[in-house]
Amino acid sequence: MMENYDMDVVLGTVAPVGFEDFADPQWLQTLKQLGCTTAQVYRNHDPKGSANTSNITLQQVQDYLTAAELPCDSLHGIYGHDLDVSSPDESRRNTTVDKFKSEGEFVLQLGGKIVVVHCSDIHKDGVAADERALRISQLRKTIEQLAAFGKSIGVRYAFENLPGYHPVGNDVAELAGLLREVNSPAAGMCFDVAHANLTGDPITAISDAGETMIYIHACDNHGTVDEHLVPMLGNIDWHAVAAGISQQNYRGVIMLEAFAQLDELKKLADMGWAEKLSEFLTTAQPKFS
Repeated sequence: MMENYDMDVVLGTVAPVGFEDFADPQWLQTLKQLGCTTAQVYRNHDPKGSANTSNITLQQVQDYLTAAELPCDSLHGIYGHDLDVSSPDESRRNTTVDKFKSEGEFVLQLGGKIVVVHCSDIHKDGVAADERALRISQLRKTIEQLAAFGKSIGVRYAFENLPGYHPVGNDVAELAGLLREVNSPAAGMCFDVAHANLTGDPITAISDAGETMIYIHACDNHGTVDEHLVPMLGNIDWHAVAAGISQQNYRGVIMLEAFAQLDELKKLADMGWAEKLSEFLTTAQPKFS
């Protein structure tokens, strides 16, 4: 159970730092009005540097969260073309693992204890079967290494299920199988409801993920594009999602990874979306004590 909360499952929000569209503290404050009580930090990449770097400082993140009076529970790990935890290139994979070790140390400074990890880079044309098999082996090695490191410093690494244009990580059952093989308390799945909707049936995927879920991303889409809509604005059956989460006895954060503009969020607040999200959260509470 998460500490310092009255419920087993709580609603969180993404906290995008370094983005002009979300710089206004009212953005996070409005998400608080919708019921969010904690935040996952998501930093902008450095537009003048490599795609896998960020010049966002610890102080910038802390100032942003302080302005909204929200605690940090986790960090979305940095990613980009040069970073790939399942790369067939061992040197590139090792470099990526080292960066994620640094991300683990960074999240502790923010007061969080989870780092979300993308399982692979984007390959829109796919990869050959032999490369994919190698990537699965490489991913398993990364899970083992980050789990060992995470256990040593008190951080958990949450490997995220991804859309189909990622060569590995797009199959929830396969990813869950790797996590069960490694079987470490410091490694689990960040289950992304919207990504599961892009690759199949999210309700089945929740069952496939099962006890490996240690974090949940929640946003909506219409089944074709990763739109990052506020839940109940796309075609996902959120009552069924909540019931599925409850059945798995999940305890933790369900984080709204929705990148709506401030005006839209305010309209949704006026339309009673806080009540809708509260009903969703109540249904998602663990079925068994």
